[in-house]
Amino acid sequence: MKKLLRTAVILCILLSIGIVLHRMTLNTTSEGCIQLWDFYRLPEETVDVLFVGSSHVYYSYNTCQMYEDYGLAAYLLASPGQPVWISYYMIEEALKTQEPKLIVFDACTLYQRDSKFSSLSWESLISMKPSLTKWKAIQASSGGDDGMDRAGAFFSFPYYHTRYSELEKNDYKNTDRLRYNGYKPDFQKIPKSDLVRWKDVDKENFDQIRPVSERTEKYLRMLIELCQNRKIPLVIVNSPYLNHMEEKQTAYNYVSLIADEYGVPYVDANEDIDEIQIDYANDMLDVSHLNYYGGIKYTNYFSKWLTENYTLPDRRNDERYRHWTDVSVLFWHSQLNAKRLKSIQDFGKYMETLRDTPDSLVVTYHSPGGETAVYEDGQMVYSHMGDSDFQKHFDLGGSDLAVSGSSGTVRIMLDKKEYLYVEQGMNVLVYDKVAQQRVDGVGFDETEGGKAVRKRIRKSKIA
Repeated sequence: MKKLLRTAVILCILLSIGIVLHRMTLNTTSEGCIQLWDFYRLPEETVDVLFVGSSHVYYSYNTCQMYEDYGLAAYLLASPGQPVWISYYMIEEALKTQEPKLIVFDACTLYQRDSKFSSLSWESLISMKPSLTKWKAIQASSGGDDGMDRAGAFFSFPYYHTRYSELEKNDYKNTDRLRYNGYKPDFQKIPKSDLVRWKDVDKENFDQIRPVSERTEKYLRMLIELCQNRKIPLVIVNSPYLNHMEEKQTAYNYVSLIADEYGVPYVDANEDIDEIQIDYANDMLDVSHLNYYGGIKYTNYFSKWLTENYTLPDRRNDERYRHWTDVSVLFWHSQLNAKRLKSIQDFGKYMETLRDTPDSLVVTYHSPGGETAVYEDGQMVYSHMGDSDFQKHFDLGGSDLAVSGSSGTVRIMLDKKEYLYVEQGMNVLVYDKVAQQRVDGVGFDETEGGKAVRKRIRKSKIA
């Protein structure tokens, strides 16, 4: 009996160690992994609109905008190049803890042949909790004699055990790569060369029909039937893209027929580009994805369509949905405040903007000279004229800020990194207390008429 008890204790210890190692080494900052990682932390039965699919989903649908403007509690359970068989098991996994009132499935990858799907889509499966659903998803996604890969993916830790040497603070803090209920904003704009390439596409054969692969059709039908068996309305969507090809459109025509067969709505936003007011030059990240600006337009278009066609609750005044409120606030602080500041090139305007930026801590210092000031929520909380040595430490909760000066030389250290942008002029470092991270840093160079410089001169890291 003692031997059996000892064995049970050892197994429990090994299991506990395995869970800890899994949590430590799981790459929660990678695409696909982080969306599922954050999903598991949601309160149960709070997701009203569940999106599944590829990167088209997490670039196209701004969940913060959907919540703030329409009260929709939406989550994007997406991953790069996600094939329909992974989408199917993502839904199956999600329904263990959530009871969505609507599921939205992205059709983007359905045109691809089975051999075209990359290993990127595996990331989301590796982060899935071990279960029969996970094992079925791995088997559906793999082929050939790759049993070791399947086992590694199922237990996660064997797949990621080499990451010990790569672990960083963000693997635990998880802020600078945070997804906002699955949404990933990107402010970049498409290269002009891609615009020229796809400007005049020959659409002569776009009305033809090409069947999708046998495996794709099988899992598409399974996905539709899963939703119908659970009595959850389903919408199949295609967000705006630029790289229109016969290969894509003829396959999507086939998907539309399958949707009609089941009585499922198929919403192709590419048919309403003018109504959405998509400007490819300013609203695309690349040929296949919307940037933040295009996402704002498309999210508004699709949210209106949803609320006009489905009865979905407005959760904005529901305390149980505080998570969506908090994430929206975090989004504006960590993304839009940073974007607004980085667009300013004039020192006077920059400081004026900061005075109207709540929940911020700002350090300004002149180099050389050493005149230093620290502002919190627009009010000065510390200053030094640089006429003597000084040292001041600020505990920011998740970060440490140290301001020091000696012989007219100022050093600003945030989390052991030194920030200096210009050697002649004013330097500014902005830390957002809500986002718990640096949102901007800039120097205004006196030798070049106050030109804004955002590249650090020194990049030393102190142990």
